[in-house]
Amino acid sequence: MLRAMSRPGSLRWVIRLLLIGWELPQNIFGLARISLALLLGRVHRVELERERIMVELTEGAAVSLGLFVLWTTADNPFIPVGAENRDHEYGHSIQSRWLGPLYLPIVGIPSTARVVYAVCFRRIHGRRWPGYYNGFPEKWADRLGGVNVSIRPQP
Repeated sequence: MLRAMSRPGSLRWVIRLLLIGWELPQNIFGLARISLALLLGRVHRVELERERIMVELTEGAAVSLGLFVLWTTADNPFIPVGAENRDHEYGHSIQSRWLGPLYLPIVGIPSTARVVYAVCFRRIHGRRWPGYYNGFPEKWADRLGGVNVSIRPQP
């Protein structure tokens, strides 16, 4: 048994299993979210990339939850979204990997609050909020994901 565990491939699987546990709350929500997207027929493509399950949505809210990175290029009336969204959501997945069970309270709640603010801003002012990506945790996700912000649609 000890000999089997010393093989590099075996160690990688042990580390992956530990990381699944480290991000367990996000993984549970991510599995539920991808299941809902599949039921609604909103999944365009699923790929395994950068040790994450990258799910391209045809429409709907992009979100990164543990192993599951759900992204879209479909713009919306509230938050500018384009081809850069894949890297932005991947940046959130790095935050999840680093923070583990603290990801949802430290990143998830503030990110959701920014979305709610963006929706309210649109309803009150009739235009998108230009500051969505300028603060925590969105700017951090952009930096971690290596986002090319020059291709992001304008607010």
